[in-house]
This record gives sequence, C-alpha cells and structure tokens, in this order.
Amino acid sequence: MGNVEKIVAKKLLWAAPLAGAIAAVINTVLFFIGTSSGLIDSSILIPGANAPLTVVPVIASSIIPSIVAGLVLAGLNYFLSKPWRVFTIVAGVLLVLTFANPFMGIPGIPLGMGIWLNVMHVVVAGSVLYCFNRFTRTAN
Repeated sequence: MGNVEKIVAKKLLWAAPLAGAIAAVINTVLFFIGTSSGLIDSSILIPGANAPLTVVPVIASSIIPSIVAGLVLAGLNYFLSKPWRVFTIVAGVLLVLTFANPFMGIPGIPLGMGIWLNVMHVVVAGSVLYCFNRFTRTAN
C-alpha cells in the first residue's frame, strides 16, 4: 500500500486542546484590538444571541473547532493510510468556506469587521495545523 503516513492519535488528546488554547489567546487579543480600533462594531447584533459580539463566543469558537478537528483527524487516522494529507485538504477547503460565514450569517456586517473575523478563522486553522503537524505526526 505504498507509503503509509499515520499520526500518533493519542497525542491529539492534548494537541487539540493546546491548539484551541493557542487560538483562543491569539483571538482574544485580536478581539480586543478589533474592538478598540472600531473594526468590531458593537452596534452589530449577532443572530441567535441578539447582542453584540463578546469575547466569550470568540474563545468558544477557537476551542470547539480545534477539538472537533482532533476528532476528525483521529477518525481519518483510523480509516486511512494517509490521514494527514486528507486532513489538510479538508481543513483548507473548510477554511475557505468559513470566509463567507460572517458575511452570510451576520446581517449588515461592515466589510472590515467581516475581514477581521476571517483573520480569526485563519488563526484557528493555523493553530490546528501547526499543533497537529508538530506534535502528532510520526517520522517515516
């Protein structure tokens, strides 16, 4: 079966939360920079919450996707001989798709705020890819 490129799935138990924590810290800083600079507009209400964006959903939106990504990679590792390759492709596609989320999910969002939120999406994806690559891949 050619070149097998598995990961050490047990390491996801701490690599996924680590990726989430790193993303949460960076995105918290970005949130406060965005708020103080006016990029994050407190007059824009977030659907469902019917309130302005706060740091709590920013933190949750950094940690939860990182944990889900760990579960996805663990599943891919179980079923595939090259889980990392498939995971990076899926992660890249999902990242690009999330770029539409602020603009489609938040009515009246200013362009700058949408782009700033997308920067936060990149932070989560980058943190996940870095931590999973750095801590779970085996040397072949």
